[in-house]
Amino acid sequence: MTNLDKSVEEEILAIIEKYQKEDTKLLNYLITDDEITFFSPLANGNSITAEDLHKVADILKGTFKGMQIVNQEYRFTFEIGL
Repeated sequence: MTNLDKSVEEEILAIIEKYQKEDTKLLNYLITDDEITFFSPLANGNSITAEDLHKVADILKGTFKGMQIVNQEYRFTFEIGL
């Protein structure tokens, strides 16, 4: 799997776009095996709340694994069950 379905992308973007700067609707991610990592520049805004991370995990039918700050960006990793 290299990309999520467009409908899944739209659902996730609807949750995380409120944490991005105005007019910056961007969903940047990388899927490897059974994990997906979302990238969000620190300059875009705030870290995503635990409640919203769990909503994203529910959409992915998976679990939230953790968050890191690397190279001026947030990285949110999920184990996916899609």
